[in-house]
Amino acid sequence: MPTDTCDLLIVGAGINGAGIARDAALRGFSVIVCDRGDIAGGTSSASTKLIHGGLRYLEQGAFRLVRESLRERETLGRIAAHLVRPQRFIVPHTGVRPAWLLAFGLWLYDFLAGASTLPRAQRLDATFPALACLAGRVRSAHAYFDLWVDDARLTLENLIDAQAHGARVLPRCALGSVTPDADGWRCQLSGPGGDHSIRARAVANVAGPWAPQVEALRGDVEQPGVRLVQGSHIVLDRLHEGDDAWLLQQPDRRVVFVIPYGPDYHLVGTTETDLESPDALGVTDAERTYLLAALSRAFGRRLGQGDIRWEFCGMRPLLAGAGSARTASREYRLELETAPGGRHWMSVQGGKLTTYRSLAEQAVDRLAAAFGHAGQSTTAQLLLPGAEGVAADGMRTLFDGLRRDYPEFDAGWIGALLPRHGARTATLLAEATADGGAGRDFGGGLFEAEARWCRRHEWATAAEDVLWRRTKCGVRMSAGQRDEFVQWWGGQPPP
Repeated sequence: MPTDTCDLLIVGAGINGAGIARDAALRGFSVIVCDRGDIAGGTSSASTKLIHGGLRYLEQGAFRLVRESLRERETLGRIAAHLVRPQRFIVPHTGVRPAWLLAFGLWLYDFLAGASTLPRAQRLDATFPALACLAGRVRSAHAYFDLWVDDARLTLENLIDAQAHGARVLPRCALGSVTPDADGWRCQLSGPGGDHSIRARAVANVAGPWAPQVEALRGDVEQPGVRLVQGSHIVLDRLHEGDDAWLLQQPDRRVVFVIPYGPDYHLVGTTETDLESPDALGVTDAERTYLLAALSRAFGRRLGQGDIRWEFCGMRPLLAGAGSARTASREYRLELETAPGGRHWMSVQGGKLTTYRSLAEQAVDRLAAAFGHAGQSTTAQLLLPGAEGVAADGMRTLFDGLRRDYPEFDAGWIGALLPRHGARTATLLAEATADGGAGRDFGGGLFEAEARWCRRHEWATAAEDVLWRRTKCGVRMSAGQRDEFVQWWGGQPPP
């Protein structure tokens, strides 16, 4: 079996691994990324879909983290403009926290953000129309802005850019063993395409919840302190009209987000439940009851588990520490070990979706210094694939141009493709034209042409990769439609 060589093997194709891969490839490192599952197949597709500073982290005194996150919010709003949108959040004054404290917290949030393209927080009185949908008499509220994001596609497009700059991406390819040699690591990977032997000067363990298992492959080494906290979410039919989201304060001082999820649904989350191991992951009845009760208190709606259209949960691999899961730190830690001869091993612990790019920049800075590499990070300036041409009017200009160039395709389908693929939609439509059209309509906005695109260009190897991560159309499809798509997918030849 031949052996491939690279400067850096990244174990984990979640958001942090993808960010490191992009940054390292742009600086000229030879990079290979592997993951035993799909790209963003774990935590990075199971978030609350927010790029935010973490308003609630201010109560914990995490000012440095909030400031870093808010600065990254501004950067990601620019480099991933096709994947994010401004989202207003309303915080009703319910007495859990006094109105003056909320006002001060939001002022501080805006202050830490510095110059921002998002509007500043404001106080709302009882005449604000959205408050009419709340149960009981809510006299006032505050409103502030963060960004909504397609988390799985943000991960994917970092890897698409990494590949464009020379990286190899190997999803569903597990690291089985690592052996040190004089100036590197000999790594054995296995996957559907067979075994791979790789010799890497450095290995970055970015496996998130599975980081301890990856560390164990090195033998008798100190295990990283990872605390697993489960965050569960439910999706229901729209609770009310309008595009505002809510931050609902709970009697236990936790908060629940209620966020528009497409035109027909609301996404509700999240919970914070300690897990003993990744094998224990799964939405619990207690979590469903907690989230539904929060909605009932806020909107006066009688809701049961039968109203849940979809649910998902992810594991946050947080830094180990005392205290409750709610107050566990969202900071991150980078540990780099260098052996004589120039063999490097980096362990990445903790972190959150919003800070992935700055985490990656710091990680590659440290690797570059160890390698004697002088390149500087450019990821804060260079747009992600698909963000090209997204003007101040959002994607209206792109949409109008595609409607003109491809009149044979339904405008609704083009409009659905743009938030997923951005400027790359033009290439997708050109490919669909060459293949004879959009093809079969599977329901929920998913057509054969996009499924083929995901297989050919986005490493999708299973039907679930397309339904729940590449497009998220699965939530709008019936069980029968999903079954039909699974059958179709299984009968397709490899790309």
